[in-house]
Amino acid sequence: MTMNAAHLVTATPIDAAAIVGSAAGILARIALAIAIAIVTTSASLRLLGVRRGWGTALLAGAIGWGIGLGLALGLGHWHWNTEGLIVHAVAIAIPTTMAAAVTIDLLARPGSLATGEMAGLLVAPRPVRALRGRVAVIRRYHELVRLLRREGFGPFMSHNQRLRRSTDPTGVRLRRVLEEAGGVYIKLGQIAATRVDLLPKEVCDELSKLQNRVDPEPLENILHVVRTELDCEIEDVFAEFDPRPLAAASIGQTHLAVLHSGQEVVVKVQRPGIDESMERDLAALGLVANFAQRRTEFGQGVRSGVMLDQIARGLRAELDFRKEVEAMEEMARALKDIPSVRVPTVHKRLCIRRLLVQERFGGFTVADVAELEGSTIDRKALANTLLRCMLDQVLRTGFFHADPHPGNIFILTDGTLGLIDFGAVGRLDSIQKAAVIDMMIAMAQRDASMLREGIERVADIIDTASPEQLERALARLMADHVRPSGAVDPAVLQDLVVALARFHIGLPADLVVLARTVVTLDGTLRVLAPEMSFVQAATDMMQSSEAPVDQKAMLRDELMSVMPHLRRLPERIDRIMSLTGRGELRIRSVVDEDGRRILRTLVNRALLAAVGTAFLIASAMLVVATDPGPRVGDNLGLFEIFGFGGLLTGTVLLLRVVAAVARDGTT
Repeated sequence: MTMNAAHLVTATPIDAAAIVGSAAGILARIALAIAIAIVTTSASLRLLGVRRGWGTALLAGAIGWGIGLGLALGLGHWHWNTEGLIVHAVAIAIPTTMAAAVTIDLLARPGSLATGEMAGLLVAPRPVRALRGRVAVIRRYHELVRLLRREGFGPFMSHNQRLRRSTDPTGVRLRRVLEEAGGVYIKLGQIAATRVDLLPKEVCDELSKLQNRVDPEPLENILHVVRTELDCEIEDVFAEFDPRPLAAASIGQTHLAVLHSGQEVVVKVQRPGIDESMERDLAALGLVANFAQRRTEFGQGVRSGVMLDQIARGLRAELDFRKEVEAMEEMARALKDIPSVRVPTVHKRLCIRRLLVQERFGGFTVADVAELEGSTIDRKALANTLLRCMLDQVLRTGFFHADPHPGNIFILTDGTLGLIDFGAVGRLDSIQKAAVIDMMIAMAQRDASMLREGIERVADIIDTASPEQLERALARLMADHVRPSGAVDPAVLQDLVVALARFHIGLPADLVVLARTVVTLDGTLRVLAPEMSFVQAATDMMQSSEAPVDQKAMLRDELMSVMPHLRRLPERIDRIMSLTGRGELRIRSVVDEDGRRILRTLVNRALLAAVGTAFLIASAMLVVATDPGPRVGDNLGLFEIFGFGGLLTGTVLLLRVVAAVARDGTT
């Protein structure tokens, strides 16, 4: 009994050491298996020719290696020490990982997979931040639902809510929701007011009244931003700083100040935390817009997700006041030949990302009706100056102030005009400028054919529309808006956008902005000179010596551009006639670049599929052949090596084709 106890006492440490050694060996094998799995999974996905994200890669690798290891163990009679276990597992895991990745792609909604440069980009996971952002989005949804229900939108409303819906127009209620939501939603409403092709005209008219005014930020928060941006105390830069805000908006607010040099300035300061709240609102809107684009006909038609991305880029750009400074400097250079119109001078050394310091204009804005009525200035002359300035911006430089409402037009003390607030600007390229000129001339002459040609030069034509039907619609449009006297209703441009939308023709975003700018400008001109019509005055100005575009120079440039073609025209006609007379004239169909790309893609995929199929057939014949070929080992023939290798190669090629098709969104 004593000996047995002693034996047990001495045997215990030995067994513990064996267990520890066995555990260490198992951990080492697991670590080696994980490393091999990562390498082979990466190689497998590379063989498919498209990149995957972390989630797809991990899931496909887990499925592939689970199947590969299970089959390898089964072939080895479930012994972990079977010779060649790892080799068998790798050989099976590679094609199964590829197949798993392709299956995941096939289960996804067609067209929803990222392609090109966006496919498989690695993003560091931040679960806490993601969860916090999602909670903020849900809270924002709750606030918006409460606002919508209060204004009579949605089901399950109270009696008062239903009463409000029955008494107030939809546009008014929607404007109130956006005003109280504030921030991005006011900006979104202002942008939506320009999209008469998407929303009813009465709703757009109401949304155009949105005022980007909110409660002012506490002074200590504003001063903190100023100190942070300037990296010094307020007194080191400004001799005086008015604590009362001149104006407060969703992104920033302005204060009057005086520099140590004695110059009066306007200081625009960005609200603290606006970038976080904007990203929260954009995230909330993004979920809705992307869902609408995936699941609704309207969302697919307007591409709501893509549209919101474009709007988001513009809003994020507004957070950097240096962009506005660049726009002001560019506009000042463009208007240097018009001394009667000024742009505020910016103090560039004081203009940083969240701070803008500019000259303070003396005078009053066109929106100040009392001051305007009491002044002795020539209002019609000012209206003509403003019109010529805007035409010069649009037709000559292609860079224009996109929000010329009365509050942004100053009448200076010396009787000249001043333009402020360059947060919204538009740009036209050379083709768009030429098309705008053509469309203006076509409207003045009521030429539907010329108007259609101008539109087709710049429009995004989704579906092929009949030219005759389009011309009839344009002729009807001009008949409704162009009077026999030549007067043109400026709303014709917005109605033009709506008419084109019915033919699935979309104008570029800057031309849609220009259409809304014209309507805004027409309202401002009528405040200055009630009898003035924008289109009629613009047509008269284009035909006068004050035209911002030299018509003779335009005609000369057009003739110079077509001269080479005219010079070669007789030679080409003679050659065509000679070939026709000899019966050798041939007409070839030239495929455009998109057609050639599609053709190359089809041929390449067909070739890969054919080669893969050939490999599979030939390899299968080698594998099932009775003659294994020359022996490479004790139980392995050369034909078997080629057969299994060919099966793997053929499988890879076919899966690569399937993966490419799945990523096209055509399945």
